[in-house]
Amino acid sequence: MLCSFKGFSTCIAIYIGDDGNIYIAADSKRTFFFSDNNGINNFESVCKIHHVGTNYFAVSGIDDGSLLKAANRALQQNTNIDTAIKSFGTAMVKRYRYLMAGTKLYYPDKLKNFLNNGLAQVSFFGFYNGLPRVVDVEFLCHLDKSGKVVPTYRLRPIFALTVIGISTDIKNAQPGDFPEKAAMQQNPSLYVEALVKIEAKKQPQAVGAPIDLMELCPDGAVWIRKNEDAVSY
Repeated sequence: MLCSFKGFSTCIAIYIGDDGNIYIAADSKRTFFFSDNNGINNFESVCKIHHVGTNYFAVSGIDDGSLLKAANRALQQNTNIDTAIKSFGTAMVKRYRYLMAGTKLYYPDKLKNFLNNGLAQVSFFGFYNGLPRVVDVEFLCHLDKSGKVVPTYRLRPIFALTVIGISTDIKNAQPGDFPEKAAMQQNPSLYVEALVKIEAKKQPQAVGAPIDLMELCPDGAVWIRKNEDAVSY
């Protein structure tokens, strides 16, 4: 069952522009984290930006199929976005409790990575009362006193820029690696794309093209670029 996991290899940048619109760039590489192919990871191309009505979300993490399913269900069953996010978090904590028990038993070396780096990050975004809003949901885990794996989640409101998934190279990048600061105001979509490209260049085995690019406005989404060959998951 654990071999069906898909990995925490992604980079998604979301930025609330000065014009009030939301700009999203997401790589398309999906990794089979637990591989039985002599340690060689398998990949496929997917779109990581989703929506239910006017509620949008982007997925990055272990068992992303369950993340997608749980987010869809929460948004379909709850009209209030805060209630939907809470329902989503509760459902995934239950799911991760089950999965991490198996991971500890069969893949203890993988568990160390999850304890250090977390399990998943999902960003919910859209326009509410006419204003842009972005909320990151981060899933973590720790060991209790008895050694049992305890998954938790926490919420983080975003007021300008967030990068979920792999972002170490962006954090450590030199000033010359970034597009000019004016790009954030003049062409925000290219700015978020440039951030994802930093990780794609530094981590080609984990982050890869094509890069999906979307601008979300109060009256709807505009796909600047979308991977038409993406598989469903």
